Amino acid sequence: MALLKPLLLAGGHSSRMGTRKELLHVVGDVPLFIHLLIILRKACPESEVVFLSLRDLDSLKAIENDRRITAITNNQLILNHGAVTFHVHVVYDSSGVSSEHDSTEIGPAAGLLAAHHEDESAHWLVVACDYPFISVAALSQLRREWTAPVTCFQNKDGLCEPLLSIWSPGALQALGQNIQNGILGPSAVVKRMRGQMIRPREEKWVFNVNTRADLELASNMREAKPRAS
Repeated sequence: MALLKPLLLAGGHSSRMGTRKELLHVVGDVPLFIHLLIILRKACPESEVVFLSLRDLDSLKAIENDRRITAITNNQLILNHGAVTFHVHVVYDSSGVSSEHDSTEIGPAAGLLAAHHEDESAHWLVVACDYPFISVAALSQLRREWTAPVTCFQNKDGLCEPLLSIWSPGALQALGQNIQNGILGPSAVVKRMRGQMIRPREEKWVFNVNTRADLELASNMREAKPRAS
């Protein structure tokens, strides 16, 4: 059985949002990064550690300031929330990028390559920090239907969501090759590797927040009550 490790991508600049998205409170009273780390831990229980991709060491400071986080080193954290306690291993985007490229210029590919650099034999269960409604059920569906070198959700417009996905070592190697050739988008690897795109059972799973308007909509979605049957 392939070794699967959970990864939360939180290395973006959040330029359209104007503030770091992983620190937003969208679902419940905890920041998104805490909420999603817990989801990943529950969805991938065979891994004792959840991996967290950050842009650089400075990005760690706000993470460490959360009362639920205990920092052991710059790479090792412990998350403690209620009855849930587990280790979080931080990887930094520059670690997987060759010297001729700037990790800040290649977007989420930097986080994926950092994870691959950490363990080149692992398959990675990947969630980006701007999908507030991803759930254990969503990631369980992804795992059940995982067959291709890269498997990801597909949104209602027919586009792939390569940051809600499972990546194989071969697909991540192809991503690195693409970067060398100036092809930055992870979606290109899905096409190149004939990856699998699956429709989520619930459309809200693939809703992401990039702007303040998205954040307001997410808040309304969270507060909306289901209609009586």
